[in-house]
Amino acid sequence: MSENDASLAQVFQRAETLFLDIQKSSLSSTSEEFQSKVNESIRGFERSGIMVRQLSLFSENEFMEDISTKDLRFLLTEYYLGELFLKRVSKDRLADLTISKEHFDHFLLQCETHDILTAQDKKYLEQITTDAPRDAATRRGEKIARFKREKEMRNQIEEFNKVLGTTSSGYEGELSSEIEDQYRDFVLLHLQYAIFQTMEQLVGIQQEIPMLKQIQERKAAEGSGDSRIAGRANEDTRDARVDDSRIWNATGPLMDPNGRPLRPFVITNKRAEMMAGVFRPGHSLPTMTIEEYLHQEMERGNFLSGGTEEPKKKEPDDNDEEAINAETIKARNWDDFKDDNPKGWGNKGGRIG
Repeated sequence: MSENDASLAQVFQRAETLFLDIQKSSLSSTSEEFQSKVNESIRGFERSGIMVRQLSLFSENEFMEDISTKDLRFLLTEYYLGELFLKRVSKDRLADLTISKEHFDHFLLQCETHDILTAQDKKYLEQITTDAPRDAATRRGEKIARFKREKEMRNQIEEFNKVLGTTSSGYEGELSSEIEDQYRDFVLLHLQYAIFQTMEQLVGIQQEIPMLKQIQERKAAEGSGDSRIAGRANEDTRDARVDDSRIWNATGPLMDPNGRPLRPFVITNKRAEMMAGVFRPGHSLPTMTIEEYLHQEMERGNFLSGGTEEPKKKEPDDNDEEAINAETIKARNWDDFKDDNPKGWGNKGGRIG
């Protein structure tokens, strides 16, 4: 059977099998064999995406319950493409990251449209998109919780693989009513795991893209600077070359009639330098007044204002017998302590004999 005659399920299954092999591969990510599998899997999922759109499998008006069990797994197409473009090694890393982000965004949009995103997923997605400030303890707790959740989902997927006898998201046998319920839960678990991985990958992409853009801008600036320097050097060599035989002529003129230097010289004002050295004080002069310094420190928050008065002691209510008894006991304990520990008792330096 040729590729053009293959069904959507066959094309998707072939691309997914390649993707799972890549995930478990021990090959170097830069090797030709590894990259060949990555590109072949990309072509398979891109063809799957085209077939999904041609068949109009998913409608914006459908919720998760409205999508057939056999069709649910094809929602993973955009997720797999996002992962594969991250694994692709090319000359333009920034372009691959941009394409990967577009596929991930499309996948999350599909999941939200069909009501697959959970409230927890939406909350975390809002946090990473708005970059809301959180303290270190909160971030650490969230990271531990998400790690546990990822591990739990992986274990559940492995259990489903054993029960259904499959290694991918597909099921080749007939779907009885019992098997269909299990398989549907299995595919939904795959989607939840893909949503989890997508949001984790988006965090890394959002951090890497600005760095790559800065590198490109720096290279572009260096390239334009190099071209200007090269042009200026050629012009100097061609039009303004100094005669080596006259450059150390200390008695000749500094410049020729065209303004070109004939010998090295430094423009200085010796008289001003000498005056500055002779008449300056022997100590460093202040750069600001005391008032300016205090005003600056107050703006920085290094001086505290107020709070110098001792807080007034709260007198217990005459009708509150418990508070009065507590104050009485406290005073007696303090008197007993002073009787047992006279002033200066622990000061050995002050003891004589």
